[in-house]
Amino acid sequence: MTPLKNPELGPINFELTVAVDPDHAFEAFTAQFGQWWPTDSHSISKKDCIAVDMHPGLGGAIVERARGRENISWGHVEIWQPGEHLAFTWHPGWNAGDYTRVAVSFDMNDFGRCVIRLEHKDWHNVGDIAPALRKGYVAGWEYAFGECFAKYLREKRG
Repeated sequence: MTPLKNPELGPINFELTVAVDPDHAFEAFTAQFGQWWPTDSHSISKKDCIAVDMHPGLGGAIVERARGRENISWGHVEIWQPGEHLAFTWHPGWNAGDYTRVAVSFDMNDFGRCVIRLEHKDWHNVGDIAPALRKGYVAGWEYAFGECFAKYLREKRG
């Protein structure tokens, strides 16, 4: 194992275990992204945000739609394996060349529960602001993924 050159820029990792199957969890994360993403606190346009959508498939765009503005690019899908794995670039409102990466996996455990793992990495791509940006995303993903997405899955399971 090679140590990180800058440990404070290591990946952010979160994990959820929910009583749904991986296909359902994948569909909720992707096709229903705009239904669980907390646009009131985690968007560029805040109160004017209509939704943040993840368009399906390899190359699919992640965009914020807002009243009175052009769509705002947040990233593009790089890996699309329904029910298994998803990865995308992440640059909400930033220059597309200053992206980080997010990977999400969906696995069934021995107890019939879906284990969803999120990893946010490649902080070095954003330059000098990386440590502060990463620090903000620790709390951001804890809320968006750990609270909002988890609550959405628990309420919509079926």
